[in-house]
Amino acid sequence: MISLFLRAVSIIALATLLAVGITRVMLDASPDDTALEILRGHVKLHADDLAHTPPAERRAHSAKLAKTLGYPVQLEPSTGSPEPRTERRLQELFVVAHIPGTEGQIAIGPVPFGAVAGWHVVLALCLVLALILAVAATVPLLGRIRALENVAGKMHDGDFKARMDRHEGDAFDGISDSLNQLADRIGNLLRDERDLLRTVAHEARAPIARMRFRVESIQSKADEASQKNSRGLISDLSQIDTLFEELLTYVAFDEFDQERPELQLTTLNVKDAVQRVADEVTDADDSTRIELVGDEACEVTANLKLFKRAVTNLLLNAINYGGPILHIEIRTFENNCVVDVQDSGPGIPEMDRPEVVKPFVRLSKKKTRGTGLGLAIVSRIMRLHGGELHIVDAPKGGASVQLVWQRARTDK
Repeated sequence: MISLFLRAVSIIALATLLAVGITRVMLDASPDDTALEILRGHVKLHADDLAHTPPAERRAHSAKLAKTLGYPVQLEPSTGSPEPRTERRLQELFVVAHIPGTEGQIAIGPVPFGAVAGWHVVLALCLVLALILAVAATVPLLGRIRALENVAGKMHDGDFKARMDRHEGDAFDGISDSLNQLADRIGNLLRDERDLLRTVAHEARAPIARMRFRVESIQSKADEASQKNSRGLISDLSQIDTLFEELLTYVAFDEFDQERPELQLTTLNVKDAVQRVADEVTDADDSTRIELVGDEACEVTANLKLFKRAVTNLLLNAINYGGPILHIEIRTFENNCVVDVQDSGPGIPEMDRPEVVKPFVRLSKKKTRGTGLGLAIVSRIMRLHGGELHIVDAPKGGASVQLVWQRARTDK
């Protein structure tokens, strides 16, 4: 930052010196000697003409002369040499000549000649020069500031792979290094967190499977009361196992995980894919009714497995919290295709909508079969595909959760 301050001071000093130098050169520049000699000759002729004019008529004659020349003409007492000359009066140029046979002189001016009459031009040039130097000095700095802002914005969005480039001797190198170190530190912490979650989930599922096997072995030899407890215990173990499975899925879909394999994308028909998922959900629960309408031709580019997982999670979440009657609408736009799932429940308050896509957030106090990761997984799947998840009010009441997918490109 010290080098940045010194650079700014140097530029200001240079601009000031150049402005002062140009001003002095232009204001001190002498008009062309030949032109002035001709001008002095003309004034000498007018002085001789006034010498032959009666004294009572000289002022009227000088007024007529001023009107003819277009410059002020003054009659004044002699102040110097009888020879024609130029005088500077308050940085203005006057041409003066003695009137022969009298004690007076004629002064024509101020004459707008050369740099003397162009002080405002000099000032404007100096200001333009200073502005050019200031812009030349600040443009590189603005570029670095925008780069810092861009990297900071990516980190704000969760991309801790973003880094600032180093420019040796640059005033922002210190800030760039600190920002890169911060990204490294946060990225390492997030990677450690992912590794810990993966390890815990994997290690916990093995003893859960052994516990379930042993409970099932005991259940076959237990009495009726014990069998009921055994079935409850097996159900609880299944829920725990499902939770760890969902947790592994959530960690695997981290969009900024550098170890995550590249998505295998394919072009799929949205309505057909959603219909297959809806059929699977209704087959598993006879009380569920799903109405699917909308564009039949819309296609998107997505990973088929993740597309089905996102829609499945969305439907199960809507059934758990909004009731068994669902309305799905497929809408097509220029660049996007929207899968809109509308339930008939109480809806989601606007202030709570950003929270429900976070892991383990439950707005409803009633017990459900979910793990608390359903919408969080959907949100990550959408970000992996460059899509979006929106939550609004359904037209007929309830919640409307919309998945915005990017349409497949078609070559024309």
